Amino acid sequence: MTRKQNCLTAVLIMLALGGCRDEQKVKAEQDTLVNSSLDNIVAVKGGHFQMGDFGPLIGEKLPFSADRDNKPLHPIELSDFRIGKYRVTWGEFNRWLVIQGQGQNDYYQEIMNDKDPDYAPLKIALGDSYPASASWNDARSYCLWLGQMSHRHIDLPTEAQWEYAARSRGQFLIFGNSDNWFHYENDEARNTAPSAENRPVGSYAPNPLGLYDMQGNGTDWIKDWYAVDYYHHSSAKDPVGPAKGNKRVIRGTHHDAGGGYTITRGSMAQDKVLGPPSTSSGFRCAENDLPTKNE
Repeated sequence: MTRKQNCLTAVLIMLALGGCRDEQKVKAEQDTLVNSSLDNIVAVKGGHFQMGDFGPLIGEKLPFSADRDNKPLHPIELSDFRIGKYRVTWGEFNRWLVIQGQGQNDYYQEIMNDKDPDYAPLKIALGDSYPASASWNDARSYCLWLGQMSHRHIDLPTEAQWEYAARSRGQFLIFGNSDNWFHYENDEARNTAPSAENRPVGSYAPNPLGLYDMQGNGTDWIKDWYAVDYYHHSSAKDPVGPAKGNKRVIRGTHHDAGGGYTITRGSMAQDKVLGPPSTSSGFRCAENDLPTKNE
């Protein structure tokens, strides 16, 4: 073998070793993200509950809201499932994008690259420990990827799963926070905080089931298609939403105190991304023993 051939061989070996090291680094990053995500999943025992506006069953026997889409109250039976203790953070979401060979999403780049001093508070809310804002498409891809990497059935939660979990296994809890109470002081603190809107995940006490930010700090994408009249047609066992639609369900509320209840429904186009100061489009993943239907 000539000297030139020896040099070429050495270069190829170095490149191959460099590629192996890169692959090992990506694999290590991937394993860290998957393992930390699985560590933060809370088991939820299934059961029966009344889904929707349960105001007529308690207290003054009056509806909690005038909304049409959270009525009628209807019985639901859910199988056991698991759901994320926290919303997925910017640190986790951006790490996943790097693993996928992608850059940060447009919302993140727009805020980070803007020189307007008015954007400074919003940049704080892009910190690694803050809830990420993503499209439904990316949110679901993230959850499905977790499932693929861990060989488990992981997806976005269904609407019934989210409400059941927010109400701590379907109890008559109108606020998805620690004590089912309207906390004016948290709204006041939020309005005077440097970031003005979002807080790091886990900033407030969890609900009785151990889940954070089911009330406040943004909203959650839901797997289901949205329909105003879906509660009139919902399946009684493990419902998965309408078979089709043009918007996806969002649940939760940006405010820790007011602005929404555990029964409040919303919807948004699945390719849209919202972040502070509007209600942010966050998400958490859920695990089922069997895959759900309705893509």
